[in-house]
Amino acid sequence: MHSADRALAAVERALHLQLPRGLFLPGGLGPFDETVDPEALLEPAAGAVRGGELLPDALPFARGADGAVLALRFGPGGRPREAIAWHPGGAWHPTDLAPGLASEPARLRRACEAALESGLAVLAGESGAASLAQDLGVARETFSDWLLDARLVPAAARAALRRLTGAGDVALFAQDWSAAASAARAALAARPDLAWPGAVLGWHEEGRGRAADAARAYAGALGAFGGTLAFAGRLARPGESAARVISAAWQRATGGRAAPDPALRAALAGPGPLRAHLLAESDRARAEGRHAAAWDLALRAGWQRHVAVDMDDVLGRMLDAAEAAGHAAHAELARLHLRAWVGSGR
Repeated sequence: MHSADRALAAVERALHLQLPRGLFLPGGLGPFDETVDPEALLEPAAGAVRGGELLPDALPFARGADGAVLALRFGPGGRPREAIAWHPGGAWHPTDLAPGLASEPARLRRACEAALESGLAVLAGESGAASLAQDLGVARETFSDWLLDARLVPAAARAALRRLTGAGDVALFAQDWSAAASAARAALAARPDLAWPGAVLGWHEEGRGRAADAARAYAGALGAFGGTLAFAGRLARPGESAARVISAAWQRATGGRAAPDPALRAALAGPGPLRAHLLAESDRARAEGRHAAAWDLALRAGWQRHVAVDMDDVLGRMLDAAEAAGHAAHAELARLHLRAWVGSGR
């Protein structure tokens, strides 16, 4: 048995996991061109497992030059659930880069993004959004709205862009909002834990004057993992938190009425109140013997609006809940991530 095989077998025994050997072959996958050394996975000091940052049901198997990683998320029985791409700062999304792990959410995300990519967005990527906004004499905030929804570009700016580029309206401003909304609805039905579908649908319904539908969609985005906003993060202004912008959008769609349930009220209040609410709900679930639910609520407490402070408290709750539920894989993963967090000295 080769050393890599021995190391992977040791990881499987220690963490009660099933690891697809093909994911750890040299060369990585696509832009994630460095395979994670299996021997580093059980050594917190090696830095392969970014405890308190990477989702705590996940292990990395490849990384890119920018510090981003491909990681496997595991179910409570230790079988791979999905592959994700995770980026420093907390953004992540399901991916189908891992052979043998198809991802319908990844396909739908690409379809939605492609439907909304206007020629203006391509031009902004090539020329720089700030520079182009300055050339047009508009605020970056206004231009950010145009990149998300080209229907907002006024006639005078359209004429200026036609003169600047020599392109017509279709080439510059065409978007397929119907296709984007269809992809977002399918993704939301399959994965309500992802934030981008609700954000896209909320904006779409708000633009159609359907305030109640928009509010429901924005509420869904607020109840999902904020790190999964993906391209829908363009809803935010430069330097602003996208989650805060979606909170404001919900308030706008509802006319400022009070949120109907405690979880939404906590999400609207910000990361601190949301974490406190979810940890209290996790503790209540543990007290009632609902240990799997307690684990899930603790996961959400740490990562629904991720702030990398006091993660030992969150990970400790996840460890205790998983052990009480008899979910050895989740327990050992939480223990490993906790050791990595404590070892980082934060």
